[in-house]
Amino acid sequence: MDKEEMLLIINDTILNFKKDINKPILMFLNKERFSRYLDMMELEKHLEKTPCFVAEMKGGDILYYCEEIINNLTKNFSHAEKKLFIQGITLHELLHIKNKIHVFTGEEAVFSEKLVDKELKAFYPRQHAILDLVTMTK
Repeated sequence: MDKEEMLLIINDTILNFKKDINKPILMFLNKERFSRYLDMMELEKHLEKTPCFVAEMKGGDILYYCEEIINNLTKNFSHAEKKLFIQGITLHELLHIKNKIHVFTGEEAVFSEKLVDKELKAFYPRQHAILDLVTMTK
């Protein structure tokens, strides 16, 4: 799936997100730059399993995506499954934005991830299931 199609899915997902958040800025980075940005987050890094992440900046939240990682994680998926996956990773990050949990330690990061996983499973079960499928197979 190319970046333009991904952007359509991402923007539709953001527009249909039922929670009150400011629209984040979207950025696609090549894998090398994406990896450097992940390093700056100072959290445990799983580059091949991390297709996107959110960073809170003074001007607003930024969602960073890596097209190469997304396509690698979904290479054996149907088009419909790829769409669900992109919705799922976007919803995951939007829930982080909604929760506004500032993460400074590994323990806080784990708490934030578990909370978002629980919310995603409750409110978006189809997207949660496709993300769960990826994490179980990698």
